[in-house]
Amino acid sequence: MKYELRANQLVGAGGVGSIVDIGDESFYVTDTTKWGRPSRRILLPRMEGRLRRRLYHPPEAVANSRGAVPLRRFPESLFCNRSQCRRIVARWDEQMFGNPDGKPRCPYCGHEGSLVPMRFVAACKNGHLSDVPWNKWVSHSRDECRNQPQLKLLVKGGGTGGLESLVVKCLGCEGSRDLGGITSPEAMKRVGARCLGRHPGIYDPDARCEAELEVLQRGATNLYYPVTASALALEQTKDQPEAFNNLLEESDFKMLAQMYSGTASSGNFVPPHIENMIAMVAANHGVTEDQVRLLLDTGSEPGPAPEDSAPDWNEAEILSEEWAFLMSAAATNCSREDLVCRESDSPRFKGKSPFDRVLLIERLREVRAFLGFRRIDPSGDLVSPNLGRTFEQGMRPWFPAVEIYGEGIFLSFDEEWVDNWELRIADNATEMARIEELERVRSEANFWFLPSVSPRHIAIHTFAHLLMRQLVFESGYSSSALRERIYAGPGMAGLLIYTADGDSEGSLGGLVRQGQPNRLGDTLLLALDKAQWCSADPVCSETNGQGLGGFNRAACHACSLVPETSCTSANTLLDRGLLLGRDGVPGLLGDLV
Repeated sequence: MKYELRANQLVGAGGVGSIVDIGDESFYVTDTTKWGRPSRRILLPRMEGRLRRRLYHPPEAVANSRGAVPLRRFPESLFCNRSQCRRIVARWDEQMFGNPDGKPRCPYCGHEGSLVPMRFVAACKNGHLSDVPWNKWVSHSRDECRNQPQLKLLVKGGGTGGLESLVVKCLGCEGSRDLGGITSPEAMKRVGARCLGRHPGIYDPDARCEAELEVLQRGATNLYYPVTASALALEQTKDQPEAFNNLLEESDFKMLAQMYSGTASSGNFVPPHIENMIAMVAANHGVTEDQVRLLLDTGSEPGPAPEDSAPDWNEAEILSEEWAFLMSAAATNCSREDLVCRESDSPRFKGKSPFDRVLLIERLREVRAFLGFRRIDPSGDLVSPNLGRTFEQGMRPWFPAVEIYGEGIFLSFDEEWVDNWELRIADNATEMARIEELERVRSEANFWFLPSVSPRHIAIHTFAHLLMRQLVFESGYSSSALRERIYAGPGMAGLLIYTADGDSEGSLGGLVRQGQPNRLGDTLLLALDKAQWCSADPVCSETNGQGLGGFNRAACHACSLVPETSCTSANTLLDRGLLLGRDGVPGLLGDLV
């Protein structure tokens, strides 16, 4: 069977190591060494250099192929959902029991399509994943049943509907055990099950893992933490002809690259014979000489790094580079293939404005790369997309990536406005103590995906959420189609709201239209006015800590939260009080409402 997966899904929540549900079936996304050979490279030199990898779009299926991204049925433990059967198939064999259309047929009752995956899987903090050892979970009374179990999944009548009402029973010895307590941290240790250090479909007899095996539901949020990197294309490198993208694989270009690298490493000027060869390669492949030089300077190799080298990715540095460009004169009226933007008038309120720059971005390109995943603990070891396996001969290590085109609005706060507000916040010892406590929790709990906690970041981040929620009503985009980039580090105070979908919805023009001077001011005031009162108040506004890690204060689903795909900080570090003000605490934009 062939199933369709979106490229955006493979570079995110449905990436390597994830479990994807398709209909009533469940599959495991295999590692990139088993994927089809990628054909289209995504160029973003400053991103490839930091990641020490080439970036490729996930391979696409072609006619008569077995698929570009192989999926493996997982969990392999299935059970028949017919009430007359309820038998458990401990290890599904696709060749023995599978059908031509891919639908499992129960080997016990013969019914087609009645087998469904078990709800639970076993995982460890090192990223390994396996089936729950159901045979060990049952309290067998005969040794032969431990070797050849005949298991059934039954539902006890008259129960509370919890896990205690589900029972795994052995038909051979009548031994049974309900699922109560199976998700406790030491449940597998008590029945003698340990992690074998493997990933589905990969057998390594020498694999070892000392981490505790834990049982989780297939759809549990802590079963899979995808790790991605994102950057905006600010340099002129993309939207080149197809021949440009394929030039890296041409033999004459490879020869030229070797000659050119030798010249560049010695610091010499480019000799005439290499200039002539650049002209020849450009003519042979229908590209310009400047495009050949671009690849020679930035795109031939992302960096001399071994296959097991870790990406050198620093989100703060990327945002700082983007901020420097967006605030530069080059962005005032920019027209490139990857970036089209123009400066607009800042909205004024009562004769003053908290913003010193508004950019209407009619076209931008974002590149997102999938770096790997973690399980159970978001601070655990990162598992790479190739699961530590080597690629086929001649294929350099690479990361799956997608490029997304869209539009957006960039707002930068007046630095003097923000500085004056931070001085007033610093005078409030109670508020500053709370901020310092949140930063301590973030650091000690190793919430690597969250930026440093500061009043500036919390206020600007909250404002971005309120603005996105209002733009949904004004711009015509769905809530999941918008995304934020927060610039709130030293010397930075701004935000970018842009479209994040990879389809045509990203270029409707609605955001740029709402950013025009005659609309933006009203949109901002409406967003702030709605945020003054939450339907969950006073509980929401008076709660000292809510959400993940207790990082939010006056922020909940009713007033401030957005879809998880829209937020860069997992819907944390939000507080309407720091933006609008509360008793004794001045708000960054409190004077506007």
